[in-house]
Amino acid sequence: MVREGERLVGYNTDGTGWSWGFQRALPRADLARVVLLGAGGAGSACADAVLRLGAKQLTVVDREPARATELCARLNEHIDGGRARAGADLRAALQDASGFIHATPTGMTALPGMPLPEEWLRPSMWSPKSVYVPLETQLLRAARRVGCPTVDGGHMNVGQAFRGFKLFTGQEPDAARMDAHFRQLVAG
Repeated sequence: MVREGERLVGYNTDGTGWSWGFQRALPRADLARVVLLGAGGAGSACADAVLRLGAKQLTVVDREPARATELCARLNEHIDGGRARAGADLRAALQDASGFIHATPTGMTALPGMPLPEEWLRPSMWSPKSVYVPLETQLLRAARRVGCPTVDGGHMNVGQAFRGFKLFTGQEPDAARMDAHFRQLVAG
């Protein structure tokens, strides 16, 4: 919450944090056909952000298909309609994807593992994630092995902090310093 005049205004920095980190790490990423796994809070923010960045087509896959369908309906209503669609088959959606956004808790310290088989990844597909503890997940290592351009979850986390700092103080933060400090903290 930030006071703006006589009002308190709430901000969600998930989407702007993801977008900031993504643009910083992969400024020339192909946004033609993006697949998002996870339609929860982080997934919703990433979906909104990638469409605002200009994704031509976004396919949202979630273990609860109704949640993916509802998210796509909201996105199409509020952001240049028609570019988001729900998908039921992650493997099929990934076959011609230019990018893959992972926004589920799989890979977090408490939920280790991979959200998909490594062989579904391709070098022509970028792959950012929202998990940042641990920073180096199995998915990130697998994507790098395959040759995918990657973005670790720390970029989103620092982007959230960057935006929050600016909202709370009105000052422009030092992004490089914030990023270095964050990486030092999660390294150990």
